Amino acid sequence: MMDQKMVEGILWNDYYKVAWVNIVTGDYDFVKILETEEEKPCLEARTIYEYSELIVSTGLVPDDDVEQYQRCTNRSFIMKEVMEKRSRVTVNFRRIIGSAVRWVRLEVVIPDDFSEAHPWVVYTWKESDAGTCSVEDAMQMLSQCFHKILRVDLASDSFSVIKAYPKALLPENGYSDSFSEWYGNNISMGDVFEQDVNEFLKFVSADRIRSRFRDDRSCQRLRYRRRYDGQYRWVYMELLPSVEYTDDYPVIMVYVRDIHDDYASELTRQKALEYFCNYDTLTGLHSRFCYNNFCRDFEEHGGVLAAIFADVNGLKFTNDTQGHEFGDQLITGFAERLGAQFGVNSCFRISGDEFVVLIENISREEFLTQAERFHDSLQVMNVPQASVGWAWEDHVSSVDELIRVAEARMYDDKHEFYKSHPEMKR
Repeated sequence: MMDQKMVEGILWNDYYKVAWVNIVTGDYDFVKILETEEEKPCLEARTIYEYSELIVSTGLVPDDDVEQYQRCTNRSFIMKEVMEKRSRVTVNFRRIIGSAVRWVRLEVVIPDDFSEAHPWVVYTWKESDAGTCSVEDAMQMLSQCFHKILRVDLASDSFSVIKAYPKALLPENGYSDSFSEWYGNNISMGDVFEQDVNEFLKFVSADRIRSRFRDDRSCQRLRYRRRYDGQYRWVYMELLPSVEYTDDYPVIMVYVRDIHDDYASELTRQKALEYFCNYDTLTGLHSRFCYNNFCRDFEEHGGVLAAIFADVNGLKFTNDTQGHEFGDQLITGFAERLGAQFGVNSCFRISGDEFVVLIENISREEFLTQAERFHDSLQVMNVPQASVGWAWEDHVSSVDELIRVAEARMYDDKHEFYKSHPEMKR
C-alpha cells in the first residue's frame, strides 16, 4: 500500500513525521514517526482524525493553538479542501516535543494519482525554521487580537479562513464558500444590527474596496454591531490589501475584533462628557456651552425669538451671611421655578447667578403674558428670587443683541429691587 519511493521524494530528511492517509476512512500508516513517550498513547488511535484529537487531549498542543489545529485537522475540513477543492492543506501550530514548545508545520500533500477511488494523501510534519517561527509568533500575537481573520479574493468572491469561531463556519449559521453570500446570509439572519446594515454593505462592497485600494493602500476600518450568542456587540472590521495585491489579483485580508467592552466604556464616558458640556451640574438646566451652540445654530436661519434675562437677587449677600450651601439652594430654587414655568429645554444658566430663557416661534402676545405672569409671581415674595427683563423680536439675526435688550430691562428691575432691599446691594 505504501509507495516508499514517492514518500522519500518529499525531502525525507526535512520531516520528523510522515504518514500515508486515506482521508475517507481515516486509515493511516506512519512511514516515519517521532519516537517519544508522549507520542505513544496517540498511536493507539484507529483513524488519523482520532489521532489528531488525541494529540490535543493529551496536552501536546498549547491551549492558544487548539482551535486552529482542530479546525484544520477535522474530517469535514480535510474532505472539503482535499476531495472537493483539491487544495493542499497547511496548518502551522505549536507542538510540545519533549520539554520544548516548537512551531510545527503540518501539510497534507495530494499525490498525482489521487482520486475518489484512491483517496490516499501524505501527511507531513516538520519543525519550522527560525524565520518562520518569528513570523508565526508574530501572527500568534496578532491572532489573539482578532477573532476572525480571512483571506479574500475579490475577483472570485472566494476566501480562505485563517481564524474564526467554529460556530461561524456551520451552514446553519449562514456559512457559504462565497464571501458575499456569507455576509449576505449573516445580514438576512439578523446578525448585523439593523441600523448598521447599510454602512456594512457599503464597506464590504467589492467594487468599493477595489476602487479605494487602487488609489490608497492604507487600512480601511468599520465599527458596527454584530450578534454573538444572542447579544449585539461592537466589533471592528479592518481591511488590508495583501502583499501581492494588484488590480488583476485583488486579494485582501479581513480582520475582525471585538471592541464592545472598551467601546461601551468609551460611549459612557462620552455621554458623561456631553452631559457636563450641555448641562449645568448644579441646576440641571442647559449650560453656557449649550447656550453658545443655540446662538450659533439659530443665527444660521434667524426668525422669531423671545428672551428672558434673569439675575438671582442677593446671592453674594446670602453666601456672605449664611454660607455657600444656602447660596446654592437659592440658585437651585430659582432654577426649578424657571424650568417649571418655561420648560427645562428653554432655560440656560450662563453664569453663577445669571439665567436666560430662549423661546422660538412664539407669538408676542403669548410671550408677554407668560413673562409678565412669571415676573408677578416673583414680586409677591417677601424677597423676590430674581430680577428679570424680557424682549421679543420677529426678525432676529443676532441672539446677543436680543439678550442685551432683555438684560438692560433686567437692570431696571434690579434697580427697583435694591430700593426695597438696600442691604443686599453689592
